Amino acid sequence: MDGFFSTSEVLSTRPSTGIAKCGACGLNKSCRTSRMGSVGRGKKGILIVSAYPSQREDTKGKPFIDKEWRHFKDHLNTLGIDVNRDCIRTNAVICHTKTEPTDSQINACRPYLIKTIKKYNPSLIILLGDAAVKSLMGWLWKDEVGSLNRWAGFLIPNQKLNAWVLATYLPSDTKDDTLKKKILHSHLKTAIQKVGTRPWKEVPDYKSRVEIITNPSKAVRAIISLGKRTRCLAFDYECTCLKPEYGGAKIVSCSICFDNKETIAFPFTDSMKKPFIDLIRKPAGKIASNIKFEERWTKYHLKTRVRNWYWDTMIAAHVIDNRKSTTSLKFQSAILLGMESYDDHIKPFLRSGENKLNRINEIDMRDLLMYNGLDSLLEYKVAMIQIKLLNRKG
Repeated sequence: MDGFFSTSEVLSTRPSTGIAKCGACGLNKSCRTSRMGSVGRGKKGILIVSAYPSQREDTKGKPFIDKEWRHFKDHLNTLGIDVNRDCIRTNAVICHTKTEPTDSQINACRPYLIKTIKKYNPSLIILLGDAAVKSLMGWLWKDEVGSLNRWAGFLIPNQKLNAWVLATYLPSDTKDDTLKKKILHSHLKTAIQKVGTRPWKEVPDYKSRVEIITNPSKAVRAIISLGKRTRCLAFDYECTCLKPEYGGAKIVSCSICFDNKETIAFPFTDSMKKPFIDLIRKPAGKIASNIKFEERWTKYHLKTRVRNWYWDTMIAAHVIDNRKSTTSLKFQSAILLGMESYDDHIKPFLRSGENKLNRINEIDMRDLLMYNGLDSLLEYKVAMIQIKLLNRKG
């Protein structure tokens, strides 16, 4: 640690300016109508975000529903939604462009979208196409967003906005594609069922549910006490490297969520080993994300195996939806629980260096334990939702 704050604390508090960068983008100089506003009355609290204003809108100097939107308008009409009356429509980039918006143009214009959301406070946000996904999810998710295909169809209960968020196809991408039309209609039908509702009466604060225990004796007592009555638990390790066989490999911290009621996170010292081994040898079901990691580290460093593995959120995610880049705990927490990325200030230190070791020891311990604790708590919550989803699928 240099100075008054740890490196991880500094990274976690870097501010965002929230100011549009029209000068850097430059599209306002090449179109007839710059910074085009939104259209619609929004009676039902629906915000539709498209890519950018059409050439006809740019020429006429105002946003409107043109020919390309007829198919989309028809979809909503059959679901009881009138676009002009019930929705507000805006764009990820609010100046017309002759080509697909670049990432830098989307980033420059994002503050306008955030301002629109704060102004209208929608309960349902529908993102149409890649640009809209990159714009909003680049703010809510912050990690590498990826393409529309990664997010399409997931109805996300976002915590930051306490609103439902759906990503789906642009109207222009479906007019000559029968299959995409059916998929688009299915996406919209699912989302419209949530109109007029919010994901939560009170947005959950998962961080407040993690108890950080730095005193080894207190951690031992908690493991023994909570372990006596638990029926199912999720646990997670944070280690110095990816594989337990490497030189310098060590379990630095551990977290446990007991029955979705209590979650503790603690440094993994030698005094933890016996009570922890006793716990994972109990018949209570065990949950993890990518269980081979915890099983391998347990077997190698604690000389035992985990008894009664019950659920792997990563395998379940593969079964529910086989798209790439959707099975990590962070992504599953985002789409199922609306959780923002919570490892931005941690992730750089967990990357392996040339000697195969990471820089985990440079992380402020309380930061590490909070991150570790959230992993276990979210593993448990994601698992419970996945079980319901798979039961519903039969």
